[in-house]
Amino acid sequence: MPIEEGDTALLVVYSKKGRPKKFLVRVKRGKRVHTHKGYVDLSDIIGLEWGSEIRTNKGSPVEIHKPTLADIVEKLGRATQIIYPKDSGFILVKSGIKPGDRVVEIGTGSGALTIVLATFLGPEGRVYSYDLKESSLKTAERNLKALQLSNVVLKLKDAKQGIDESDVDAILMDVPDPWEILPMAHERLKPNGIFVAFVPSCEQIGRTVVRAREVGFSMVEVHEILDREYESDERRTRPHPRMIAHTGFIIVGRKVARPSSS
Repeated sequence: MPIEEGDTALLVVYSKKGRPKKFLVRVKRGKRVHTHKGYVDLSDIIGLEWGSEIRTNKGSPVEIHKPTLADIVEKLGRATQIIYPKDSGFILVKSGIKPGDRVVEIGTGSGALTIVLATFLGPEGRVYSYDLKESSLKTAERNLKALQLSNVVLKLKDAKQGIDESDVDAILMDVPDPWEILPMAHERLKPNGIFVAFVPSCEQIGRTVVRAREVGFSMVEVHEILDREYESDERRTRPHPRMIAHTGFIIVGRKVARPSSS
């Protein structure tokens, strides 16, 4: 399908060293996107096939790509730190969720993980996302609207005061003190449901793991995902001098329904 007005496009311009600079834009007739190699008139890309190459007004090549979910998340408008694709992809797999499931997210932020979840769960699935800050929810709402995702319910509420949904498939937490929410998470999850907590420090790991086991979670795991890109050309292949190293720890556990002692 050719590029249409209203589409979201990824414009890529390369530096002298061959490094890509990316511009995530909404295609609008008459709009200009200015780069370090000149500007592109978006009218000129309407009707082209995805993957086409055009020229700026200064003659530099620009690639026009249909953005992947990773492209969108990396260029997302944000007010806080986001959960990067290297972490969100792992969270998806470890959470065990599938299209059509119902998921609670605690700590919406700018909506990076929210977008990943909503896209993966599909129109039949639901994400119920809680945050204390109205400004964060407004940012997330704008990002979701831009991507036309309508399967998310945003809630301005402290989840410690109560999670409204029950019998959910997974509960994901990106908050400073997930251990305080774990008892309620255990109660609101389906049998064998999974919690995932994303925390930045080792001290938070200890408190979360201990509390998770106390309230009835089993198979508790802790992971850290590091992402190093490699440079490769006709002369050499070597690690990129910069990498996405520590962003946070991912803690995962499964609900166990133990019989009450008599």
